[in-house]
Amino acid sequence: MIGVLRGLAVIVDNVEYARKLYKEGFYGRFLGYDKIKLEDIDKINTPLILSLFEAVYLAEGERLKVLSEDGMEIPPEKLMQIGRERIKDFEEKYKVYKHFRDLGYIVKSGLKFGAMFSVYERGPGIDHAPLVVVFLEPDRGISAIDITRGGRLSHSVRKTFTLATVLKQTGEIVLLGFTWAKL
Repeated sequence: MIGVLRGLAVIVDNVEYARKLYKEGFYGRFLGYDKIKLEDIDKINTPLILSLFEAVYLAEGERLKVLSEDGMEIPPEKLMQIGRERIKDFEEKYKVYKHFRDLGYIVKSGLKFGAMFSVYERGPGIDHAPLVVVFLEPDRGISAIDITRGGRLSHSVRKTFTLATVLKQTGEIVLLGFTWAKL
């Protein structure tokens, strides 16, 4: 499967490839659509837009070949370098993305929830994401207001508010989840 890097996204123009990637793990989003149910996938005839996180993950797994707009292949290491140059804490955020993907979860953008990622057990259109993941910069502290804000948001959409960071010394991923409890 082939995608073309345009800005910070990778576009899969071949509709058959696009449908296959989406069916494999709900990768990307189709141009002009928010969520697609798997039973409707054959009706979609638009390109698939992959985030840089998704493209690196698929390229590392040799399931996607990424090309530049002039047709030159961009290896996964170069995609990582592009991410590091253009997105703050890209490598650490990618580790969090990869962690959840490797565990079998579906990871999508969490922007509409004010988070970095939404994490699904089975996929959008099948179930609701039980987690919203907010990336915490390794050297930044967190305040009670940050926790309250995240908790209030996640409570209103019935999701576990999860802080994620990567320890600088060891590279270990640390996750901390919050749910509201009635006392």
